[in-house]
Amino acid sequence: MDLELPLELQAYLGELDAFIEAEIKPLEEADDNIRFFDHRREDARTDWDRGGLPSREWEALLGEARRRADAAGHLRYPFPQAYGGKDGTNLGMAVIREHLARKGLGLHCDLQNEHAIVGNNVGLLLMLEYGSEAQQADWIEDLATGRRHFAFGITEPKHGSDATWMETAVSGTATGG
Repeated sequence: MDLELPLELQAYLGELDAFIEAEIKPLEEADDNIRFFDHRREDARTDWDRGGLPSREWEALLGEARRRADAAGHLRYPFPQAYGGKDGTNLGMAVIREHLARKGLGLHCDLQNEHAIVGNNVGLLLMLEYGSEAQQADWIEDLATGRRHFAFGITEPKHGSDATWMETAVSGTATGG
């Protein structure tokens, strides 16, 4: 069994590190943005006047990091080339996420809210595989850039969140929105 990482993946980790040092670290350190990652982070990230939603400043900072990562070709790594990606592999994503997480909390990667400069956008991959043409036209670019997200709920009475016990069925076609 060969446990060595492919050379192109090793090189890509070096490219990510250079991008983090050149683009992401300076952004993290500007304008006291470090408050979102140090002992003040929960308060800085939270807009108490909006019922505890993420603060607009925090969301804007994450958006700028995503924008820079997208412009540099990193955000869409796992996506097909046709959608601006690098046809990244599951192995690549696992190695990249481990690499970024190992660097510690920062604007490059925050597992608490699934933010990373290399997008782990399973929703987009599902949309590419299972979405209708109309859904794909409506959703793909916004999912790719992080402007839109989708989620699902699986809690049912008497079953909690164990999806193997789901009894609810939906008829018709979901349209998103």
